[in-house]
Amino acid sequence: MVQTQAAMEAYNAYWVNSPLPAADVMWMVVILIVAILALWQARTFVSQF
Repeated sequence: MVQTQAAMEAYNAYWVNSPLPAADVMWMVVILIVAILALWQARTFVSQF
């Protein structure tokens, strides 16, 4: 568990020092946008057949 705690602290420090505003939340938003785009592309690709 000590390694997990150290990893979480390093992770939090990385996002706190990030130049992006609200970077700790922004990465989740980016993942959601990419997932939505991937689903849309898959639907478009499948509908061509």
